[in-house]
Amino acid sequence: MSMPSRLARATVDELAPLAALLDPAYPENWARIAESLYLSLRDRDATGDAGMQARLALELAEGLRAELGGSQFYLAKGQGYELSLRDRQILARFTGHNHRALAQEFGVTERHVYSIVERRSREEFERRQGKLPGLDAVNDGDGAGS
Repeated sequence: MSMPSRLARATVDELAPLAALLDPAYPENWARIAESLYLSLRDRDATGDAGMQARLALELAEGLRAELGGSQFYLAKGQGYELSLRDRQILARFTGHNHRALAQEFGVTERHVYSIVERRSREEFERRQGKLPGLDAVNDGDGAGS
């Protein structure tokens, strides 16, 4: 079971500095975006001026509303990016002998750490090898050309 989002865990008191700036007619979706921005700013600097952070969050939300408002697009969660970032962190910390420690640190299996390292090694090998004209189109890595 996943943990509720930061916004879902926020209290009315926590959001009060921003709520004081929001017009009651402000669009609900944009208010949620402003709240999320505000919470990110607060998490980054909890000792900072909450009123200034609330104004900045609203200003950022307004900038997004001006740029993106009225358009329909899918806003991906970015899980692929998060996984890629995690994989890069694992690779950066990989010493050749710390599969178990990395698996525990990042909450994955040892096999998954091995898989990340193997994939990176294969990609690095292919990058260094280059492609052979005519052969790589036939053997695209699925074993069919072998």
